[in-house]
Parts: sequence; structure tokens; C-alpha cells
Amino acid sequence: MAQHPSDNVDTSEATTSPILDLAVAAFFAIICAAGWFSVLSGKRLMASLEGGLDPGAAFLPVLVLGLLSFGTALILIKGLVRLFVGAHGGPSLRQGDHLPAVALFLGMVALCLAATRIGLLPAAFLFSAAWTAWLTWRRNGRRARALFSGLILGGLLCTFLYVVFVSVLKVPIG
Repeated sequence: MAQHPSDNVDTSEATTSPILDLAVAAFFAIICAAGWFSVLSGKRLMASLEGGLDPGAAFLPVLVLGLLSFGTALILIKGLVRLFVGAHGGPSLRQGDHLPAVALFLGMVALCLAATRIGLLPAAFLFSAAWTAWLTWRRNGRRARALFSGLILGGLLCTFLYVVFVSVLKVPIG
């Protein structure tokens, strides 16, 4: 009998360890720091924020980095609070927990490389369709449903990107 993909997911402990929370917060803090350094060091980019009613090209990166920084701060606070109250339970940095994270990182690198070769929309479609299909299959074990979900979500994401950036904002995204 074939094993269901979600059979290997440990649901006995619903929370992570405080050390893992702090490690995740540190990881995202590094990403935020690199992003903020990049955005804030671009004088022409930051000058676009001072264009009156038009928020300019810096609006989206600043918005995304602001939300990412806020989420990072929440994860850091959660980890610190749990560490100080003595919480020790939950999954931690165990071997085997890292393969999906490594695959996501490599997938994002492949997304960047593919976007320069085949364009952003086809690359975004492939990335989102593949990840949606894999996560759906991992959750319910049904290949056809996972493939269908991946194709639908990939198509919806590309439609959203096209409508928002190309049609509304007039940004050529390729």
C-alpha cells in the first residue's frame, strides 16, 4: 500500500521551538537588511517617492519590505517571549526539516534565472504552478487535483500580474 504524502508530517506538536523562531527571524532579518540597503541606497528610486500623488517606483519595494520587516519583528518577538517564559517544546532544527526550504530557495534562484531567459510571466507561471501542485499533492495525495490546482493558480497569478502591472500601472514586465 502506498504511503500518503501527509503521513510523514508530524502534527503532534503544533508550535515551533523558540530557537527555531529566532533562527527564522534572523534569516528574514538578513533578507530585510539586504532589501532595505538596496532600496535606500538607490537615490533615484527613493526620489520617486516625493512625486506628489504618484507614489513612484519605490512604493512597491518599500511596501513589501515594510510588511516583511513587520512579519520578521513578529516572529522575533514570538521567539523571545517563548524563550523568556521557558517554552521548549515543538519542532526544532532537525535533519529532514530543511529539504522543502532548500527546494524553495533553489526554486527562487531558478525563477530569477528563468525570468531573464523566458520572461517574468512564463517563469512566474512555472514557479507558482509547480509549487502549488507540489504543496497540494503533499497535503492531499491526489495528483490530478494537485496538477489542476497548480495550473489554475499559476494562470490566476499571471493574469493578476498582467492586469495590475501591464494594464493598470503600465509597467512592462515581459
